[in-house]
Amino acid sequence: MTAVSPDPHTLVSSEQSKVLRMETPGTPESLMRRDTADPESFRQRFRWFCYSEEAGPRKTLNQLWELCVQWLRPDIHTKDQILELLVFEQFLTILPGEIRIWVKSQHPKSSEEVVTLVEDLTQVLEEKKGEINR
Repeated sequence: MTAVSPDPHTLVSSEQSKVLRMETPGTPESLMRRDTADPESFRQRFRWFCYSEEAGPRKTLNQLWELCVQWLRPDIHTKDQILELLVFEQFLTILPGEIRIWVKSQHPKSSEEVVTLVEDLTQVLEEKKGEINR
Protein backbone atom coordinates (compact mmCIF):
# COMPACT_ATOMS: atom_id res chain seq x y z
CA MET A 1 0.00 0.00 0.00
CA THR A 2 1.33 3.42 -0.89
CA ALA A 3 0.52 6.42 1.24
CA VAL A 4 -0.72 9.69 -0.17
CA SER A 5 2.20 12.07 -0.61
CA PRO A 6 1.47 15.09 1.55
CA ASP A 7 2.73 18.58 0.99
CA PRO A 8 5.08 19.06 3.98
CA HIS A 9 4.13 22.74 4.19
CA THR A 10 0.47 21.93 4.76
CA LEU A 11 1.12 18.86 6.89
CA VAL A 12 0.17 20.50 10.16
CA SER A 13 -2.03 23.40 9.14
CA SER A 14 -4.60 21.51 7.09
CA GLU A 15 -5.18 18.58 9.44
CA GLN A 16 -4.13 19.80 12.87
CA SER A 17 -7.44 21.14 14.11
CA LYS A 18 -9.37 18.07 12.97
CA VAL A 19 -6.89 15.65 14.53
CA LEU A 20 -6.48 17.61 17.73
CA ARG A 21 -10.23 17.44 18.24
CA MET A 22 -9.95 13.67 17.96
CA GLU A 23 -7.24 13.66 20.64
CA THR A 24 -9.24 15.81 23.04
CA PRO A 25 -12.86 14.73 22.55
CA GLY A 26 -14.19 15.94 25.86
CA THR A 27 -13.80 15.74 29.57
CA PRO A 28 -13.39 12.41 31.33
CA GLU A 29 -16.90 12.86 32.72
CA SER A 30 -18.47 13.33 29.29
CA LEU A 31 -16.61 10.28 28.02
CA MET A 32 -18.02 8.19 30.86
CA ARG A 33 -21.60 9.26 30.04
CA ARG A 34 -21.50 8.26 26.38
CA ASP A 35 -23.68 5.30 25.51
CA THR A 36 -21.97 4.01 22.40
CA ALA A 37 -20.44 0.79 21.17
CA ASP A 38 -17.62 2.57 19.32
CA PRO A 39 -14.25 0.96 20.20
CA GLU A 40 -12.58 4.38 20.14
CA SER A 41 -14.93 5.72 22.80
CA PHE A 42 -14.26 2.64 24.95
CA ARG A 43 -10.52 3.21 24.54
CA GLN A 44 -10.93 6.85 25.56
CA ARG A 45 -13.07 5.91 28.54
CA PHE A 46 -10.39 3.45 29.66
CA ARG A 47 -7.55 5.94 29.15
CA TRP A 48 -9.36 8.87 30.83
CA PHE A 49 -10.67 6.89 33.80
CA CYS A 50 -9.57 8.35 37.14
CA TYR A 51 -9.37 6.90 40.61
CA SER A 52 -12.41 7.64 42.75
CA GLU A 53 -11.91 7.78 46.52
CA GLU A 54 -15.68 7.68 46.95
CA ALA A 55 -15.95 4.38 45.11
CA GLY A 56 -12.92 2.89 46.85
CA PRO A 57 -10.13 0.80 45.39
CA ARG A 58 -12.06 -2.42 44.71
CA LYS A 59 -14.97 -0.79 42.88
CA THR A 60 -12.60 1.52 41.00
CA LEU A 61 -10.46 -1.43 39.88
CA ASN A 62 -13.59 -3.33 38.80
CA GLN A 63 -14.77 -0.33 36.77
CA LEU A 64 -11.36 -0.01 35.12
CA TRP A 65 -11.38 -3.74 34.36
CA GLU A 66 -14.82 -3.47 32.77
CA LEU A 67 -13.75 -0.50 30.64
CA CYS A 68 -10.73 -2.48 29.46
CA VAL A 69 -12.93 -5.47 28.55
CA GLN A 70 -15.33 -3.19 26.66
CA TRP A 71 -12.42 -1.70 24.72
CA LEU A 72 -10.33 -4.80 23.98
CA ARG A 73 -13.22 -7.30 23.69
CA PRO A 74 -11.37 -10.48 24.74
CA ASP A 75 -14.60 -12.38 24.07
CA ILE A 76 -14.20 -11.84 20.31
CA HIS A 77 -10.51 -10.95 19.83
CA THR A 78 -7.51 -13.25 20.01
CA LYS A 79 -4.47 -12.49 22.14
CA ASP A 80 -2.59 -11.49 19.00
CA GLN A 81 -5.37 -9.07 17.99
CA ILE A 82 -5.35 -7.50 21.45
CA LEU A 83 -1.57 -7.15 21.39
CA GLU A 84 -1.79 -5.60 17.91
CA LEU A 85 -4.28 -3.05 19.24
CA LEU A 86 -2.13 -2.16 22.26
CA VAL A 87 1.10 -1.87 20.26
CA PHE A 88 -0.73 0.07 17.51
CA GLU A 89 -1.99 2.61 20.03
CA GLN A 90 1.37 2.94 21.77
CA PHE A 91 3.24 3.35 18.49
CA LEU A 92 0.89 6.16 17.46
CA THR A 93 1.43 7.76 20.87
CA ILE A 94 5.23 7.81 20.60
CA LEU A 95 5.44 9.22 17.07
CA PRO A 96 6.78 12.80 16.86
CA GLY A 97 3.96 15.37 17.06
CA GLU A 98 3.55 16.50 13.45
CA ILE A 99 4.04 13.00 12.10
CA ARG A 100 1.51 11.60 14.59
CA ILE A 101 -1.05 14.24 13.59
CA TRP A 102 -0.65 13.46 9.90
CA VAL A 103 -0.68 9.68 10.39
CA LYS A 104 -3.86 9.84 12.49
CA SER A 105 -5.50 11.97 9.81
CA GLN A 106 -4.96 9.06 7.38
CA HIS A 107 -6.99 6.71 9.64
CA PRO A 108 -4.67 3.69 9.52
CA LYS A 109 -6.20 0.36 10.51
CA SER A 110 -3.07 -1.56 11.54
CA SER A 111 0.47 -1.15 12.84
CA GLU A 112 1.79 -2.23 9.45
CA GLU A 113 -0.20 0.52 7.76
CA VAL A 114 1.18 3.07 10.23
CA VAL A 115 4.74 1.96 9.48
CA THR A 116 4.11 2.27 5.74
CA LEU A 117 2.65 5.76 6.18
CA VAL A 118 5.60 6.90 8.30
CA GLU A 119 8.12 5.41 5.87
CA ASP A 120 6.41 7.04 2.90
CA LEU A 121 6.15 10.39 4.67
CA THR A 122 9.79 10.24 5.74
CA GLN A 123 10.83 9.51 2.15
CA VAL A 124 8.76 12.43 0.81
CA LEU A 125 10.19 14.81 3.41
CA GLU A 126 13.76 13.65 2.68
CA GLU A 127 13.20 14.18 -1.06
CA LYS A 128 11.82 17.69 -0.43
CA LYS A 129 14.78 18.43 1.86
CA GLY A 130 17.18 17.26 -0.86
CA GLU A 131 15.49 19.49 -3.45
CA ILE A 132 15.79 22.52 -1.17
CA ASN A 133 19.50 21.88 -0.50
CA ARG A 134 20.37 21.77 -4.22
